[in-house]
This record gives sequence, C-alpha cells and structure tokens, in this order.
Amino acid sequence: MYNHYACWLLALGLSFSVYSAGAQTTGSQELVQQGVALYDQGKPDEAVLRYKEALKQDPANVTARYELALTYNALGRNEEAVELCRQILKQEAEPGPSIYSTYGNALDGLKKPKEAAKAYREGLKRYPNDGALHFNLGVTQATALGHPTEAIGSIQQSVRYRPGHASSLNALSLLLQQEGNRVPALLARLRLLQVEPTGQRAEAALARFDALLGQGVEKTGAKAVTINISPETLKNTGKKGRPDNFSAADMLLSMSGAMDYSEENKDKTPTEQLIRKLDALIGVLDELHPAQQEGFTWQYFVPYFVELKKQGYLPALAYSVQESRAARTPEVRTWLANHTATVEEFRSWSTAYAWPK
Repeated sequence: MYNHYACWLLALGLSFSVYSAGAQTTGSQELVQQGVALYDQGKPDEAVLRYKEALKQDPANVTARYELALTYNALGRNEEAVELCRQILKQEAEPGPSIYSTYGNALDGLKKPKEAAKAYREGLKRYPNDGALHFNLGVTQATALGHPTEAIGSIQQSVRYRPGHASSLNALSLLLQQEGNRVPALLARLRLLQVEPTGQRAEAALARFDALLGQGVEKTGAKAVTINISPETLKNTGKKGRPDNFSAADMLLSMSGAMDYSEENKDKTPTEQLIRKLDALIGVLDELHPAQQEGFTWQYFVPYFVELKKQGYLPALAYSVQESRAARTPEVRTWLANHTATVEEFRSWSTAYAWPK
C-alpha cells in the first residue's frame, strides 16, 4: 500500500545538516568543504575522495566521517555508511540527531527496518524534538514495517516540530486517507497546499483534495443527488473517547457537497463552492469545541483553521492553494492577480501563527 511513496518520502526526509565537533586541521576542513561542494554539484564519487583524504590528514575529523557516511548512504554503499555511523556514535558524547537519521537510513537501505527503527528511536531518546527522526521513523513504520497507525503518530510528531515541512504534511495526509479518516486527511492536505502550492506534488495533492472533498456525493439525475456515507463514519457517529473522531463533520461535509447542485449554488464557480464548503466545515468544527476533543487533528490543525476563518482569510486560502492550476483556470488566475496584497498578508499571518508544541 505504501511502497509507491517510500523511496521518495524517505529521500525528502534525509537530514543533510553538517555535524561539526572536535579539533580539526585547516587542511582537512578545507577538503571537507570541497567534498560538500562536489556533493552539491552532483559529484558524490569525487566528494568521497575528498572526505577520505581529509580523514588521512586528520583521523579524528568527525565532520569528514559524517559526510562520508551520508554520501555512502546516497550512493547505496550502506554497509560502509553503517560502520561509519557506529564509529561516530562510539566516539562522540553528543553526536547530534543527524547521525541517527543517516544511521537509520543506511540500515533501511540494507533492508533492516527493525534495526533502522531502533536507530531512530535511540536518537529520539536523546533528541525528542527532532522532526527528521520522527519523520524517518514514520516512513519506516509505514513502508517496510507495515504499521500505519504507529506511522501516523510518528509523522504527526514530525509535523508538530516542523509545521512547514511539506513532506511530513504530505505523508500524514496520505496515511490518514488510507486509514479512511477523511476530515483529518483534508485538513492536512489543505495545509500542505498552503505550504507548497506549486509543483508536481502540489498538483497531485490538489487532485486528491478535490476527490476527497467530493467523496460520497454523486449527481444521479436531473434533480437527484445521492449521498453515500461510509459504514465507518456511521459506526463512529456520536462515539466519545475515540481520538480524532470527525464522523459528524464528515457527514456535514457530504451534505454540503450535495448542495453544489441546489438552485442557490449551481451557478457558483468551483472556488466559490469550495469557500462555502470550507466555511461550513470549519464552522461546525468550531461549534464542536476543539479544546474538549481528543486527538492530534483536533488539538493541532482545527484551531489553526478556526482562527484563519475568524481572520477572514478563507477566500485567500481557497484561491492560493490552487496556484498550481492557475495557468489553466482563469477564475483562479484572475483572483490571485488582483489580490496579491491579500495573499501576502495571509501568508504573513500564517507564518507568524503560534503552533502548539
């Protein structure tokens, strides 16, 4: 179920920060800098030679050892990467979270997901607020280990510590959708499209968003609309104590979708319909008192969207998340061109928003 996204998500989650510790000679450090530059230029094999030369000059150069491990991992030389990471972890009292990410990624590359998960967890014991470790653990849980529920929890923590990390938001929305939790998946995807409104991934996310939004609603005749509510939603309606239970909001969303075909709304543009549905959805979420609800989505995403609506930014949200199709959608293109200041104000507000930790 998850293999289609595994390599891509994992690659986006790698941590490329350079660890620096210990005394290093000027010559060896210059070689490391040259190696990093070569790696960035797409010349990893040449970078390896620089790192090895740096270690010949200064065997205690931890940065060279780490960058060599990172490059070996990128080249698929994972046994060598694992050995280097183990050396660093033995050598350094404070190795930094990046080394655990590289260690786990290399173990994953060797098809040892249980050991990889253990490496990420060891890192999280020391660096519990590191989003990259939470993300990499979640990817391993979702793909190689086949533990989607645990993966959702890990990716949620990655989002918590990195609110603007697009890959975490993408992974979370995909996992939630695969688990059948529509409203949380929609909110995570809406946030993803706000963070990353353009590009190939944005286009795919926007198509999935549209499909989720219209899920269960079908025009079956000239004046007939059929609404299908999933058995899971019906089963959970009214249940208390279940984290992230959005069954009531899910049913309202379906009914709101059916209103697309009413006399009052049938002539509205797609984005006007979107604004109407988001207004209704966020309104009912607010009425359900998020602070009294259980679950990550209720406590993390819902207050953000409630406040966004109160600030009057729903139109800016609805149009700006469609930027990837603005070129072929005159309605969106015209609105964005005429409201650049509004969109900028909205983005500034969102950037300054205080996400819960």
